[in-house]
Amino acid sequence: MVPRINWCVGVTSARTAVTPEMVRSALKSVMDPEYGTLSIVDLGIVDDVAVDDDRVSVTLLPTMAGCPAREVIKSDVCTALQTQGLSDVEVVWRLDGSWVPSMLSPLAVDQLGREFSIAIRRDGVLPACPVCEQPSLREVSPVGPTRCRAVAWCDACRNVVEVVG
Repeated sequence: MVPRINWCVGVTSARTAVTPEMVRSALKSVMDPEYGTLSIVDLGIVDDVAVDDDRVSVTLLPTMAGCPAREVIKSDVCTALQTQGLSDVEVVWRLDGSWVPSMLSPLAVDQLGREFSIAIRRDGVLPACPVCEQPSLREVSPVGPTRCRAVAWCDACRNVVEVVG
């Protein structure tokens, strides 16, 4: 077999038939390097999982094209799946699509707000402040600490809040 750049190499072990659901379940253990309490599944970056016999292909969609954590996440996906006994794993980043905040799970929206003071804008509307839960956010800058975040100010609790979306 010709080595492939995007493939993980591991040890094959006897196991039952692998399903995409089993793979997705295993991917819930892969935590995002930036938000260590959130899985890549909750962040909505697992775009597709395909299983063909013993070959597994995982397609990921980064939250932004220039994400510096892509190689770390790819390595963590390989490790998580190899731990499950899967050795023929392909991990590819899809760069021709766009991640959108609606791909976040409810858990991710809650944790981003509670633990990181990041509000998720829906349909162009600023949400309630994730710190005090008052509808008092106003955007002060469309550019934040990263290209995908804006900065808002909460008039109620006087906190700076990052806004995604």
